[in-house]
Amino acid sequence: MNKNIEHYLFHKENFLDEKYCENCINELNEGPWKKHDWYVNRTDSLELPSGDNEPENIQPDSYSNKVAKINEFIVQELHSIILEYVKSLKFDWFYEWTGYSAIKFIRYYPGQTMQNHCDHIQSLFDGERKGIPILSIIGILNDDYEGGELIMCENKKIDTKKGDLLIFPSNFLYPHYVAPVTKGVRYSYVSWVW
Repeated sequence: MNKNIEHYLFHKENFLDEKYCENCINELNEGPWKKHDWYVNRTDSLELPSGDNEPENIQPDSYSNKVAKINEFIVQELHSIILEYVKSLKFDWFYEWTGYSAIKFIRYYPGQTMQNHCDHIQSLFDGERKGIPILSIIGILNDDYEGGELIMCENKKIDTKKGDLLIFPSNFLYPHYVAPVTKGVRYSYVSWVW
């Protein structure tokens, strides 16, 4: 077992082709976008820790028909990549997963950022669906912006391009954030495997 935590960052280049990413952005721009908020367990409330600098998102419960079709396509494509990641680990004790969440799309305008955090997504589980997030997925839909770098594990900048996908464990060893966008608009999406 490799003890270097960066070993478990899986970067899949060109997961989605450039034309598909451009079409996604055109469809996503029709919305419905709302401010990204954070569930805070200790206060049992939703908060905006970065205030007006929080990005916007489209959550599964507000998908339009066009966004639902984008989600369906990406979710279908994810299965083989998750399997590729799991197989690459060569762990005889970890070879399957139960499912993965619908996509949350995120849009960052200049000045907007995602605070440093680790993924411990409780909202996936409603009592009927049970589990814990084991893998986090971040996909990039464009690269024609400045700033907005994805920083992992305190100081590792992940160089991503349009269509790339990143998979990593959903736990406290993988803090990550998105630096403020300085020019243009950054589009990405996230999902979690359990």
